[in-house]
Amino acid sequence: IAGFSLAALFLAFYPFKNGFSLSQSDIIIIVLANMALFGSVIWIFTRNKPLYRIAILPFVMAVFLASKETESWNSLLFNWSPAPWMYKFYYLKYLFIIIPGTFAGEWLAEKNEDLETKSDSKSTLLLIAAGCFVLLLTNLIGLFERILFINLLVTIAVSVLIIYQAKSLSGSSKSKISKFLKAGVYLLLLGLSFEAYEGGIKKDFSTYSYYFVTSGLAFLTLLSLIILEQLGYFASVFRFLGDNGKNPMVTYTAGNLLLIPLLKLTGAQALLDSLNGNAVEGLLRGLIFTGIVALITVLFTRIKFFWKT
Repeated sequence: IAGFSLAALFLAFYPFKNGFSLSQSDIIIIVLANMALFGSVIWIFTRNKPLYRIAILPFVMAVFLASKETESWNSLLFNWSPAPWMYKFYYLKYLFIIIPGTFAGEWLAEKNEDLETKSDSKSTLLLIAAGCFVLLLTNLIGLFERILFINLLVTIAVSVLIIYQAKSLSGSSKSKISKFLKAGVYLLLLGLSFEAYEGGIKKDFSTYSYYFVTSGLAFLTLLSLIILEQLGYFASVFRFLGDNGKNPMVTYTAGNLLLIPLLKLTGAQALLDSLNGNAVEGLLRGLIFTGIVALITVLFTRIKFFWKT
């Protein structure tokens, strides 16, 4: 109560340059808030009926596609909002990422035994993890460079290989790996099938190819990291990444609200900006800035200072 009261007083009396307005918001925070709300509500009502959860997506797609017919009910629903500064149907497009993500969360929360670590199983697991990384890199390069047909062929070949390898596993590890692998490959291939639609994969404006390709690659990348972690590789790296993931709002805001002001006050911003001469310097600049933000977040996490929203 005290926190919200102070926030309201701040917004009421702080001399904003152009005045305070609810319509002036960080679009990423608005979208995340909508997804947190609608994703949570959908999951609550379908937690024991996952097929119902999937069945929602074609209806959302139908509204988007048919809303182009200006006199349809789809168009009315698409454009209606009780509070445009807070909600638009347009934001619900990210349910195509959130709803598949709920399955990943459920599977991670399942109580499973650790992955098999026998030598033959270990080599198979490492091959699957490597194959997932290959799919990530192949699609990153293939889609960016527009080598679409070769990218599709390599994706299919690697996917068949790692799915075949997964069949040789046993126990609970096989079940979890199979779920992540099949979901990732299915979504990735679905996204590549949509690639030509809407002018090719794009984040802004986001396309169906973007939703499904990124979701599929996320499943596969997460699977590879699960394998490496449970096999005992890069333990300190995983702890470092995990401490960032536990405090996402600090991670998101530490750069603009803390680090940049400090750099400007100390004059260090000029030194950082000098690293813009070429691609290598630009990469180094990004690594330095992101690394400091990550360290700030880890510090807050380890002293148990969490920003939840």
